[in-house]
Amino acid sequence: MADYSALNDPMMAEILESFLVETREILEKLDVDLMELENRPDDKDLLNEIFRSFHTIKGTSGFLGLVKLQKVTHRCEDLLNKLRKGEITLNEDIMDAILLAYDTIKALVDVIEANKNEDYDTTEVVEKLSNLIEALNAGAASAPTEEKPEAEKQEQPEAKEEAIQEKEEAKETQAETPTPTEEVKEETAKEVEPQVEEKKEEKSLQIENKEPEKKEEPEKEEPKKAQAAPTTAAKKTDTTIRVEVERLDDLLNIVQELVLGRNRLLQVNNTVLQEMEGSEISQALAEATQQIDLMTTELQLAVMKTRMVKIGKVFNRFPRVIRDLSKMTGKKVRLEIFGEETELDKTLIEEINDPLVHMVRNSVDHGIEPPEEREKLGKDPTGTITLSAEQEGNNIIISIEDDGRGIDPEKIKAKAIEKGIITPEKAAEMNRNDILNLIFAPGFSTAQKVSNVSGRGVGMDVVKTNVTKLRGVINIETEPGKGSKFIIKLPITLAIIQGLLVKIDTEIVVIPLNTVIEVVRVNREDIYSIGQSEVINLREMVIPLVDLKDSLYRRGESEKRDWHYIVIVGIAEKRFGLKVDKLLGQEEIVIKSLGKYLGNIKGIAGSTIMGDGTVVMIADIADIVTQIEDEKNGKKN
Repeated sequence: MADYSALNDPMMAEILESFLVETREILEKLDVDLMELENRPDDKDLLNEIFRSFHTIKGTSGFLGLVKLQKVTHRCEDLLNKLRKGEITLNEDIMDAILLAYDTIKALVDVIEANKNEDYDTTEVVEKLSNLIEALNAGAASAPTEEKPEAEKQEQPEAKEEAIQEKEEAKETQAETPTPTEEVKEETAKEVEPQVEEKKEEKSLQIENKEPEKKEEPEKEEPKKAQAAPTTAAKKTDTTIRVEVERLDDLLNIVQELVLGRNRLLQVNNTVLQEMEGSEISQALAEATQQIDLMTTELQLAVMKTRMVKIGKVFNRFPRVIRDLSKMTGKKVRLEIFGEETELDKTLIEEINDPLVHMVRNSVDHGIEPPEEREKLGKDPTGTITLSAEQEGNNIIISIEDDGRGIDPEKIKAKAIEKGIITPEKAAEMNRNDILNLIFAPGFSTAQKVSNVSGRGVGMDVVKTNVTKLRGVINIETEPGKGSKFIIKLPITLAIIQGLLVKIDTEIVVIPLNTVIEVVRVNREDIYSIGQSEVINLREMVIPLVDLKDSLYRRGESEKRDWHYIVIVGIAEKRFGLKVDKLLGQEEIVIKSLGKYLGNIKGIAGSTIMGDGTVVMIADIADIVTQIEDEKNGKKN
């Protein structure tokens, strides 16, 4: 039985944490590389890169006594080694086996982090890999060898090169099981420069590939060149540093307070300028205020950038998702990715993954047709799903597009009536957009049967809930027979936002600007009533109105106006108009929670402090709209 006492030793905590971080980084890269390998099975450099990744995990897991992890990675090495040597050719069975091992390694790492042991059954996986290797060995032994003469002549330099490489790996493997004293020294060295060793190995391999024809004294040449590698690698390593997220959160909190102080200073400066215009002190204060304002903005941007992560971190998981879904559904699907360099806040990166997975699964299952159906329609048998991201001002626009069958509003309407989500009378009043948005209703699904992919009625409802929580908006563009496009609009960050300040009676309220689509001024006679609800007709679109005065403060309309300001907002897939008394302008605000004493107040997302010290509320538009809808449907809050 394996001894995991070292994993629970406080002295090893830092080493274990370093191992987990490094291994997750390797696995993240492997996820992308393995999908690339399936497209480029003859790419020697890529094969060597993947081999080194598994080899690194095997080495470090051996040091920590992680027997199961070491065994699985060792079997993967055996398979990859055969691929590198050209003894076998990559096929679907081999790829499935490597991916199964990859999934097992990921699961093992999760268990190691959570439980400080390897309480995870890997017997079946190791057995499958071993059986596959044995079968491949048997096949290679019985295969004819007559066709090799010329190829062998050309491959000799590579064969020699790999022999050298294997010697080096054998030396490394021996070095991985040193005496206890040596272990501590070696691991300390690994921890100080974890990437230097990997770069050293990579550098030496590249040098060997440059001069394969030199057969004389290869083992003397190689060590000299390998020794030069750490200098370059060390320089690269020195340009980055790992920082705990908690420290970045603390830094962001300080910047938030600084922004509030800056806003207060701007307010004081305006007051002094009005009362002491032209004086020497007002001029000095104005100059100082301008400098503080500039530096605060620069510091805020710098801190926000440290928290930004490329959305490619999420997008790069989807080639594997598409591959698995294609096999499950029997469909041929091609994935195209654009804008993976687009950056957004780390918090959003973590939250947006689930909605995107649901939407991609939905596109494969409901959107893309089977190959034979696509051929009958004159389409490419292989469907295309496009994931893209771009920055638009202070927002990120993420699109999921497919060239499948599209969405038929009439089918959506019929299914919603069948499931009791809407009544036939209500359906008759709905426009095309409202009908399309029914796919976000809880429990809605057009799947004919429940499967592992869809039909459980939870997918798109989860999307709506998560996107709304992130103060995002969803739009649907679709054309039956040609495809669909889902567009998600999210703020770049959730901590410091742009807000639209409005006055409602005597109160100032902030409406998050990322939910605001436009502001219109309408005459009283242009406001109509449908049942008990007020609506306006804006460019042939019926927009329901919400009176914030009544929703937030339970006050009726204090005076009859000839015209109203209406702030048009988007909540997930819906559009509403907010009636306000006055527009005060736009301002950068810091969201503060209401604290434990006040807790959660319906319709309020938080508060902020204005330049004059006044505390104003930030409207939770999604919650307000939900309350209105619940009241209409007779539900109690």
